[in-house]
Amino acid sequence: MRHGFTRAASLLLALAGLAVDGRADGEAAGVPAAYVYAGTVERGHMITSRSTGATYPYHVYLPVGYAGSGRRYPVLYATDGQWNFGSFSRLLDQRRKPLILVHVEQGGPEPDRRAIDYTVGGAPAYGRFLKQELTPLIEASYCTTDERGFVGTSYGGLLGAVLLGQEDPVTPFFRHYLLFDGAFWGLSEQNLRDEAARFAASPRLPVQLILSSASAPGNVEDVDALEARYRGRGWQGLVIRRRDFGVAHERVAKPSFDWAIELLAPR
Repeated sequence: MRHGFTRAASLLLALAGLAVDGRADGEAAGVPAAYVYAGTVERGHMITSRSTGATYPYHVYLPVGYAGSGRRYPVLYATDGQWNFGSFSRLLDQRRKPLILVHVEQGGPEPDRRAIDYTVGGAPAYGRFLKQELTPLIEASYCTTDERGFVGTSYGGLLGAVLLGQEDPVTPFFRHYLLFDGAFWGLSEQNLRDEAARFAASPRLPVQLILSSASAPGNVEDVDALEARYRGRGWQGLVIRRRDFGVAHERVAKPSFDWAIELLAPR
């Protein structure tokens, strides 16, 4: 049993794209009008991918003092910017976290492009887009370090699991994986074989894996299974953090991000 949360229900919520979470905060790409940022928000950038053929809007949050600090900042690359950019950027801003957030919307022209890009069939092309197209653009445009994090919820978490299973053993592209109630039931047998082959090639995986799950209801058992696999193999350098939230799947993104950023960049 999946704590009363059937695979069909999980699929429907993943396809729905956590829209309830966005509506609950009164946000889409923006934030409530009453909030005034201390940092800087840039909305409405666009990039057309050679790898996927799709065009993606994306939004950028720059921390307070960015312009005059003369320093470089780690970057979080997040999925589903059409819903969670407002809440994620506001949390970073309120806590004065020295992080840049790049939040990519699902793009189009398909009405549910995330169901292509974030799932196992489209993940390889979307991974190339992130690593070979978007990241070089961001790093040429902003004052960044080479410390990167990936943030994904639901299908976005599934995408993160695919990328994690292929990480470089010496210099990981993403040093932090923030995967919130990931739809890990969508991993294929080939993905699991790829994980095992990656471990056989090298047990080194110097990344921080931050996992959350939703239990009212959510993907608890699937998150449990992924956590158990990664703990059980004995990866060298891997740090795993885990927390369960007593909320429904579609409400898990904001509290998960609020918790996770405290594990990345204490004030």
